[in-house]
Amino acid sequence: MASKNIKRVWEICEPHGDVFAKDLDPSLFAVSLHHVEQGTADRDYTDPERFFVKTFMTRSLANLMERVLGRLCAAGGVGAPILRLETPFGGGKTHTMAALYHLCKHPDASGEAEAVRPILERLNLRTIPPGIRVAVLDCRELDARNGREVEGRKILTLWGELAFRLGGKAFYERMRDSDEARTAPGAGKLSALLNESQPALILMDELLDYLVKAKAVKVGDSNLMEQTGVFLQELTAAVSASPQAVLVVSLPASSLEIPEENQEAAERLFQYAKKVLGRVELVETPVAQDEIFGVLQRRLFKWLGEEREIKRVVNAMADYYNEYARFFPDRVRTSDYRGRMLKAYPFHPELIGLLYERWGPHPQFQRTRGALRLLAMVIRRLWNQRPGSAFLIQPHHTDLADRHIRAEVVKLLDSGFDAVVTGDVLQRADEIDRDLGQEYRREKLAQGAASCAFLFSISAATRDMGATEEEIRTALLRPDINPAQISEVLSHLRERLWYLVYRDKRYRFQAKPNLNKIILDYESDITEEQVQEGLKNELEKIAGKGKTPLTVIVAPLDHRGVPDRAEPTLVVLPLELHERSRAEAWMKEVTQQAGEAYRSHKNMLVFLVPEAGNLSQLRARMRRVLALEAIRNSGSFRQMDEEDRQQMDAQCKDASTGLQGLLLTAYSRIYRPSPEGISELPAGPIPEGVKAKTLAEAVYARLEKEGLLLKEVSPEYLSEKILAKDREISLDQVASAFVGTPGAPLLTEPKQAISRAVEEGVKQARFGVKVGGRVYFGELVPAGVLLEDRVTIVSKEHIGLEKVEPAGEGQRPVVSGLRLQTSTSHFYPVQKVVDLLRNASAQVNVELREPTGELAKKKAEIEKLLRDYGISFEWEEEKLS
Repeated sequence: MASKNIKRVWEICEPHGDVFAKDLDPSLFAVSLHHVEQGTADRDYTDPERFFVKTFMTRSLANLMERVLGRLCAAGGVGAPILRLETPFGGGKTHTMAALYHLCKHPDASGEAEAVRPILERLNLRTIPPGIRVAVLDCRELDARNGREVEGRKILTLWGELAFRLGGKAFYERMRDSDEARTAPGAGKLSALLNESQPALILMDELLDYLVKAKAVKVGDSNLMEQTGVFLQELTAAVSASPQAVLVVSLPASSLEIPEENQEAAERLFQYAKKVLGRVELVETPVAQDEIFGVLQRRLFKWLGEEREIKRVVNAMADYYNEYARFFPDRVRTSDYRGRMLKAYPFHPELIGLLYERWGPHPQFQRTRGALRLLAMVIRRLWNQRPGSAFLIQPHHTDLADRHIRAEVVKLLDSGFDAVVTGDVLQRADEIDRDLGQEYRREKLAQGAASCAFLFSISAATRDMGATEEEIRTALLRPDINPAQISEVLSHLRERLWYLVYRDKRYRFQAKPNLNKIILDYESDITEEQVQEGLKNELEKIAGKGKTPLTVIVAPLDHRGVPDRAEPTLVVLPLELHERSRAEAWMKEVTQQAGEAYRSHKNMLVFLVPEAGNLSQLRARMRRVLALEAIRNSGSFRQMDEEDRQQMDAQCKDASTGLQGLLLTAYSRIYRPSPEGISELPAGPIPEGVKAKTLAEAVYARLEKEGLLLKEVSPEYLSEKILAKDREISLDQVASAFVGTPGAPLLTEPKQAISRAVEEGVKQARFGVKVGGRVYFGELVPAGVLLEDRVTIVSKEHIGLEKVEPAGEGQRPVVSGLRLQTSTSHFYPVQKVVDLLRNASAQVNVELREPTGELAKKKAEIEKLLRDYGISFEWEEEKLS
């Protein structure tokens, strides 16, 4: 079912008005029994009608009220005399006592409550009998050292308070001596007091708070804590003996909640209290786990919405989990889980599970009270923001950008985590969403995943800290989002957050900076010069020198750094020459010049030019590699735990490999000299099946694929392209035509390839070779002949008639000649004559004589020019008489 067919929680439900209070008063969810009795608590707690309307009647609370009322009213004798309430902090103990207080103190109003009437029916009571005495002993409010002034007298002990609250001054006077001496009164006094007070309910809240304070008050050779312990033993005996008396005492679930100076002392005190009350106790848990949904719904919402709308939402979520089954835990795809979603609506079961199972055992989290307060803030935020993602209230809706919510969460850890949330969750995760764009940013997937990981990092058990990828998906995702996106998001979070750690397949936050932060700190110390030098070194590593027939020159400054050799030379341009016009001008200059001379072997050059778009990424990756190397060489690396060192080693390897991959990708533009100057090869991939690990290998594969790099040249090419008809040309000129003429084939070994082509051409009688006075034609050329000086290749038409087939029957070819004599100032007609005979491939002999010495001055320049174009020449010197 698409999300457009289902409504959001803020379209279906209606929260109670107090949820939208400007500042949620802690007293809304943190009731004090003393303030309830005094009438100073919130009206939701002091008004019995309002109290029972907002109270979800759990099975445990209903049973407890029935037992207490049954004993007090002597209705069937079903009640136990001593009840000990024991739940984790904020688990509903005080709320339970407030319910018992209203039940007995305000019988008319309480008896009319819808939640109470079934209890009366089971006890066969039409109304709650009046006259039940209620003694409230809120031990957090009592001063064990100084006592309190009441009607002109000071009450110093719990037994003094009990007597006064049951019967005023008259009852107190019976207990006065024991109170003033701070010694336990004895079971007889207490029994007499209770017999006259029946029916009597004694509510003793947070007893251990009082015992901690009483331990410091000396009483003879003992202390007030020990005397109070004796009193409690006497009291339990007296209550048990009184048929219409009930004592309800609340204790925490563990010693972690006791405000003692150390854990050992807290545990001793906890065991002491349990021992004092243990013989006659009945332990009650006010809120069972499967009832918490009802507690939260009743307290926070006035109206949950139409059942059909709720089912539509739950069905859409269930369908979503089934559609993407492999991404979610098996349990969320069961019919039982669908029932839990219905029961928990508008909350997602994962949110309530997080608060009660993960946070519940945390000593600083007040389970029901803390959950109510936090959820009220979350609801207020959702109703104000109205996000499209709120089909159910999920863990990711605990928006840590809200300072009130953030404070409520961070207080469970320490103050340092506020900076963790601000930096990682609110800033860096948001940057990831913006970088990923589109749906990621709209749905805040990175920020939501980081928030979930942070919330799951709060746990009393270290082994449960953090969340698996499955748990993050369940806490974050909703219909219309592809769960596969979360894998990408988490990958970015691992790489870019400063306090997120990934251990044992769980994501969790810590206060200590992770490797990402350490690496960034080191990166900030890396200079731009170090980055430049590092990139040049990396270029040297992946250039591939010696791996191919290409000679590789890496990042030369200018033409002086590129030797002029008759061998294929790959010039890897410096990274800063990524701009096209600058790169082309630089390559043209290198093609023309080699130091102080003209370049003779320009056709041997291949240029590799970087792409501009990869430069910033390359610099960043190089900085990362240098930082990682610095960390591995530092003392802090040796102080890391084994897992961090292994992660560092892996990051070093990945960063180095990634850098090399970026360099291979960055250098993708190949240029060659051409008749027009410089030409770029058409863009194309490395040929299939070629695994290029170096720049030279990649370029070599491309040149071979395009047919631009040859190991051999054919005799036909020499005959048709190099050697014109009726012409002879020196072997040096042939070599110059290949190595010096842009656009000619690029030979891996020009000299050897040309020699092999010449030998084969002579053997095939395509042309001849003349050495001195000897001409080889249609035969094998002996070894070493082509190494001699003044080797000339001669077209077969020019060799001699006895070696050549006749041009026509009985005819010999006629050779015409033309000799000209003129000066350089009248060379234009000569040039026109040459143009007329261009297609005839005529041989031109030019003789220059110049008496002023100008020819001799330009000798080097003239020689260079003639060699570049493969023209043979000889110098003659003649002294004028």
